[in-house]
Amino acid sequence: MSEAPQSNSGPQHSPAPSEQSAAWAQFPRRAIFLLIAFGIWSLFITGLRTPLLVGASALPQDQVNWELSWRFNQPVTDVITARIPNTLLLLGAAFGLALLLAIALAFFGTLIHRLEQATGQLGSILKGLGRVGCLIPAALPVTVLSLFFISYFSFRVGLLPPAGKMSPQVSGATSLSDSIQHLILPSSTLALMMGVMAAQTMAREMTLFQASSSTRLWLTRLFKLLGLLLGQVGGWLTASIVVEIVFSWPGLGRIAFDAAVTGDYPVLLGILGTFASIILAARLAAELFHWLERLVRIRIPDLSPQVTSSPWHRTAHKVWVVITLLLLIVPLGFAVAGLTVDPTQALETDIRARNAQPSADHPWGTDSMGRDLQARVMSGGLTTLKIAALAAAIAFIPALVGGTLTGFLVSRGKLWTESLADLLLLPADVLMFTPAVAGLMVFMLIDLPEGGNWLWLTFGVVAVLLPRALRVYQALWTSAPETRKWLVLGLFGSGALLLGMVFAGFGLVIAVDFLGLGIQPPQPSFGNVLSDQVRYLASLPAGLYAAGYAIWGCAAAFYLSADALVGFFNSKEPLARLNE
Repeated sequence: MSEAPQSNSGPQHSPAPSEQSAAWAQFPRRAIFLLIAFGIWSLFITGLRTPLLVGASALPQDQVNWELSWRFNQPVTDVITARIPNTLLLLGAAFGLALLLAIALAFFGTLIHRLEQATGQLGSILKGLGRVGCLIPAALPVTVLSLFFISYFSFRVGLLPPAGKMSPQVSGATSLSDSIQHLILPSSTLALMMGVMAAQTMAREMTLFQASSSTRLWLTRLFKLLGLLLGQVGGWLTASIVVEIVFSWPGLGRIAFDAAVTGDYPVLLGILGTFASIILAARLAAELFHWLERLVRIRIPDLSPQVTSSPWHRTAHKVWVVITLLLLIVPLGFAVAGLTVDPTQALETDIRARNAQPSADHPWGTDSMGRDLQARVMSGGLTTLKIAALAAAIAFIPALVGGTLTGFLVSRGKLWTESLADLLLLPADVLMFTPAVAGLMVFMLIDLPEGGNWLWLTFGVVAVLLPRALRVYQALWTSAPETRKWLVLGLFGSGALLLGMVFAGFGLVIAVDFLGLGIQPPQPSFGNVLSDQVRYLASLPAGLYAAGYAIWGCAAAFYLSADALVGFFNSKEPLARLNE
């Protein structure tokens, strides 16, 4: 659901010849830079062979066969070819669901916005409820969302299968129906956040911009939606690694994790190359749709943000911002609670009390080692929040400076300034060919094959966050209203950037810890507490919900507050850049 902008950027006149030439050259320019970035990335991945071999093999570099899987003793291409159709099927189904969800929610948001204009307070209340109903589920990290979906839809109501691509006993005419049932939960898990992010952007587009050429305007919205969804392919692949593992989906993400754990580095690097090729194709398609949107948009006369908000509407938005900022008390409370927990209480084991239900001695129950879950969730929450906050703080200034410079250049709307911005962002484009979780997996393997510590994990999160954060602040710069631009960028923009990075880093740390490549037990973290509970998922362990709700509360606070601050800008697209 969208908020009205705080200012108008003024009427838009016919584009100058320099703007038209920049618009026409946009796709060829971006395609060239993406291909250059892909070439540099390929050289970088080849260079990873030596550091990956350190401590992992006694063979010299020139005696290692990188074309053959060390685990399966098969060509790497055969291993990947056997799995890639399943990953593409999962991504395709998730894309279709996200597209439908985005269209439905965008129309719903537009109707609520018009109702708010007509009724005032009642409409604002409905808008707030709709926003909460959409954003809070979407804020849940995919790790927890997957487990919640299985717990409820598979084990509690028995509606859908919990794992696999097909039931072993099914064949013949019923196999298609069975396959679709197995596909529903993992594809829905992938589609939720992407669809809601796209819906936010489209709802703002439909309520903020109006023009006499409505057909062309609708065309720009369609192009923007397709470009926005395809541009998030890096986030889709990041989430698919976790989803394929949790749902036992036989795709590339699952085998990439297996290759990392078993040290099958030829397969791991081969899958990274496959992921990069998928990202390249999707980003080129996204750039094509962004280019078409721009070409159509510049032909729409008098297209500019329409300020129609009433005093009540502006007040309601400010109230919403205050409410969301107050929600930050939730993660702050968990951090304080973690400081008060006795570390020995979170580590003390009691085999006789393993997997105990909540009691007076253990209010949230115990884990598989008989350790108190409340103490482990509180202590682990402090560790996870510390890593996410520190990573965001380290990346904040470089992202702010880089985003400001490139945003200023792009906003000039000239071919040479946009090309210079692309050149400055070339290192970011290179890094973004590796999905975030996959990049962290490799980062943790290079120096710490036995497992990582919190400081090394923090630097890994910075490495994958920074290139995406640069894009976020660049998008904030170009969508800032002209009136009070520096105030909006400096106060609300920097706040949205910082909170958005904490949100993204929080989810990444949980995913890596869940996969067992980050903070190692017995040291607790949100991710490894969840991982311990997965093996008992069919019994609906209390610890799963305790840790899951704690994660949900923290993630929702970060995402809602960041989204509310982005409401002061003329677009809701910036936060989606974190998911690229």
